[in-house]
This record gives sequence, C-alpha cells and structure tokens, in this order.
Amino acid sequence: MTRIKTIILTLALFMAACTDRINYGDLNLHVLHEVDGTPLVVDAMRYVNEAGNPYLVNEVQWFISNLELEDYNGDCVMLAETWYIDTNIPETQTLRVNDVPLGSYRTLRFTFGLNDADNRSGAFSNPPESNMFWPDELGGGYHYMKLNGKYQNPDDLLAPLAIHLGRGQNASLTEFYDNSFTIELPIELDVYKVYKGQENSLGIVMNINKWFRNPNIYDFNIDGSAIMQNQDAQTKLKENGQDVFSIKHIIN
Repeated sequence: MTRIKTIILTLALFMAACTDRINYGDLNLHVLHEVDGTPLVVDAMRYVNEAGNPYLVNEVQWFISNLELEDYNGDCVMLAETWYIDTNIPETQTLRVNDVPLGSYRTLRFTFGLNDADNRSGAFSNPPESNMFWPDELGGGYHYMKLNGKYQNPDDLLAPLAIHLGRGQNASLTEFYDNSFTIELPIELDVYKVYKGQENSLGIVMNINKWFRNPNIYDFNIDGSAIMQNQDAQTKLKENGQDVFSIKHIIN
C-alpha cells in the first residue's frame, strides 16, 4: 500500500511539473537603437536633430528597470528588475526571460533609468554598471543614460555632446529630483507561439532623434550639450522621452 502511495505521489509530482512546463514560455527582448527608422551608426556625422544641429553618436549606455508585461486581465509579470544596455557591449542588448506565463499581453511597461527607491549609490559593485555612477555631490546613484557624441557648433567646429540623464538638483544642491519616468508600450503578444516551434522575440526601439523633438525642440547650442547640472534640460528631455520608445515585433 505504501509503495502504491509512493507511485501515485511520484506521478502527481511529475504531472504537476509537466503542467508547469507547458504553462510557461521563453521571451527574447532586444533593444534596437535607431534614428528615424534606420539602425544607429556610431561615430558617423550623419544625423541632424529637429533644431538643425548636425551630430554624431559615439555610444549609448542606459538603464531599464521594473520591466514587466501586463495581460488583458490587468495582471503583471515582472521580466527584470534592472537591465543595463550598452551599444559597446552587444550582449547587453538582448535579454532572455524564461518562464513567462502563456497568454496574450497588451502592455510592456518599464522605468527609464532608476527611480528614487532603486537609485542608490553602491548598488552596483562591478563594471559596466558601476561605471554609470552619478556623483554623490549631485545626489548620488547612477546615470539613467549616457548618450555621448559630438555636434557641429555655430562656429562649424565639433564640440563634445554629453546628454547625461539622471538625478536632478537645484542650484544650491540642497534639493534633488527624480527624473526617471515610466514608459507604457502597447503590444499584442502570445507567448504560446514558443510551443509551435517558434521563438518569441520582441524589440524595444529607442529613436535617438526623438529625444530632441517632441514636445520640446531641443537645441544643443541653447538648451545645453553637457547637462548633468542642468535641470531645465533634464526636464525637457524627460518630457520628450515619452515619445522616444516603440515596440517592434521580430519574426525569427
């Protein structure tokens, strides 16, 4: 009798494990850096923003946090607490998420950068994430993004471009501001396709030029090209950031 109970228990556990396995799938997320529909080419003076500033991009390094999917019932699945992306490190531009519950999802949501609760100095002990530190005298924590490059100034000279977004501060460094923001992207995703012999892949597109377009036309000569202590510039770019990202369905 004991042997029969053991067999039944083993079968029950096996069936439960199989059920768990078929109720979950895998999802590949890819970050795509583009400029108005074409892949970003670094170190090439080929871009012009809405204000008419010619510019080039050397690198883009940034954080996504609290990345989640929301289904049609309003339930959310956390995909990653923090994701560091770097155009210099190709492997950081893809995130594979295992054990995503099957079903259809309507929204991909994430925080651009790190909100105040997560943005703590010393949270990352190893590079490349630790290299994103934000000076303690400016509020501490980490950069949300470093978009580095050069632009052509009014004297037709190449000048440094350092669009560094992070925690803001007032002029006397007595008050600090959370400049992170939430992005919600509509999607239609059925993870069950994984079990039809297909890979589920989804692209998160950052359109570089949209940082400088809407609702604020951003001029490097007027608004600033190095902005770590420029809260007015940070605010404009935070507002523009709502229009920067989109979803691209990727067919493998």
